[in-house]
Amino acid sequence: MKYRLWASYLLAALAFVPFEAVSITQVLATESVYQLAQAKSAYTQYMQFGYNETKRRNYRKALLNFQQAERLRPGDRYATSAIRNVTSYIQRGRNRIAFVPGRPGRVRSAGTRGSCFQTGQKIIPLTPTDKEAQQTTAEHPTFFFYVPQTSTTVQALELVLRDGDSIDPLYKGTFKPVGQNGIVSINVPVEQPSLQISKEYNWTFSMICDVNNRDKDSYVEGTIVRSQDENLSLQLNQPNTDLDRAVLFATAGFWEDALRTLANLRRQRPNDPEVEKYWEDLLNSVEIKEVVNKPLLPCCTAQK
Repeated sequence: MKYRLWASYLLAALAFVPFEAVSITQVLATESVYQLAQAKSAYTQYMQFGYNETKRRNYRKALLNFQQAERLRPGDRYATSAIRNVTSYIQRGRNRIAFVPGRPGRVRSAGTRGSCFQTGQKIIPLTPTDKEAQQTTAEHPTFFFYVPQTSTTVQALELVLRDGDSIDPLYKGTFKPVGQNGIVSINVPVEQPSLQISKEYNWTFSMICDVNNRDKDSYVEGTIVRSQDENLSLQLNQPNTDLDRAVLFATAGFWEDALRTLANLRRQRPNDPEVEKYWEDLLNSVEIKEVVNKPLLPCCTAQK
């Protein structure tokens, strides 16, 4: 009788074990989800505070908030980019805008199979570094290049954009040169396929000296990646001046957007000293000093 009683107690106890184990697991999982949600909410809040203080040019407060965001997400690209750039603003003092790439440095020489340049002249891409892809939020980005004076007539300019996984061009445009040295800008047309998020694309910009012998081309090449930062987008949807937008783009690491914004301002307000200072500070921060005072040329419209 005693053995039967103990057995019934044991069976009753065992019947409750799986239920309790599952219940504890569920509770722990719920707590984990809650903690993750809290961390995400706190990260978003710190990034928003950081961008807002950046817009107000209160860089020290901005830095503290970005650092808090990075502690919640160690190694986060947006937080680390913001920390690098805001720290640069603080260190540079009077600079209105600056850009610090994740991997600074450049080779500073155009790839050349042949040349129609005058001695010492070369194409200069307006990119922060040739050691990593430039970042953009744009579905159809704009590329900027300084084209030098040439010793012979350049017959055409060409931009080719390729998906990294494909041999065929995503976009190929041929343009008539203006005939003087300066900065040209090339928009990828809206009717072309949009850049996909997080996908790396290769580009090549060429000056064609002889259409019958492309071995004489001079060219530069690089990569570009489209990314999205939800916290930056929220800030950009608020009322901002164009200069504020340029600073926010640079802080978040979006070089193409910052440069394009300032280039458009230079065209709209060519005699505005404040716009000129922002343009100068941005290019100087990535060691492209030689093109700061070069004109923005009325180029380029694709040839048909």
